[in-house]
Amino acid sequence: MKVTRFLTVMLAAAGALSLATMVRAQSVDQFVQAFNGTWQLVDARYSNPPSTCNMVLGSKADTDGRFAVEGQGCRGEAALVKSWGVSEGQMTLFDAAGAVIARLGGSQRRISGTSASGSPLIFEKVGVAGTAAMLEAARRAGGCFYSGFTSKCVDVAEAAPPAPERASVQVLVNLNVRAEARDDAEVVGVVPTQTCVTTELCLMATDGAWCRAKFGERTGWMRKLALRQNRWAVVTFENFCPKQGS
Repeated sequence: MKVTRFLTVMLAAAGALSLATMVRAQSVDQFVQAFNGTWQLVDARYSNPPSTCNMVLGSKADTDGRFAVEGQGCRGEAALVKSWGVSEGQMTLFDAAGAVIARLGGSQRRISGTSASGSPLIFEKVGVAGTAAMLEAARRAGGCFYSGFTSKCVDVAEAAPPAPERASVQVLVNLNVRAEARDDAEVVGVVPTQTCVTTELCLMATDGAWCRAKFGERTGWMRKLALRQNRWAVVTFENFCPKQGS
């Protein structure tokens, strides 16, 4: 079964889905308390080397009800972000003129969304432990990363991310495809094991690579590393596709 057909059926059954999951809080004050602080953009394209792009989200509102953002080491659209707030139930980033740069969803560990120009934005809260710590603990306990749901250990190179763009990979498990590069994002389909997929973009986060690919008319994200039964650290796809001779 081709992955395009498989996912198209699942996506049609799921109905229309928003790619920016709403971040819910009981009040704006609680929202600000939960999400202010320093966030790092995982996409190196937004960073001025050797720095990483960090954004410090303030907690004191201005006259427009927005909160200041201090960018550090950022470039491109990220350098234009000057304030943030809650708009239409979502975290929203604004430029100096108050225009929306991006709407984001997620948790207090990771938020993500799409910029006004259509580029993905993935932020991680600095100093907050998440899936990365659990993956590392599982890897240490098991002695390695495992190849899919097998007992075969893989070396460090096989656990590494594929090429940043247009990589051909082979899925090793029945792999969830999510609307955003986050564990809490909605599952929009499943790629069957042994399927070859051509990725559009791969970004390296603290919990490994997340790769975006197009499936039929929809786009979703696959993660390279995962926890099996909260116990074993596994590699979910290989960085080549034998069927295509790559």
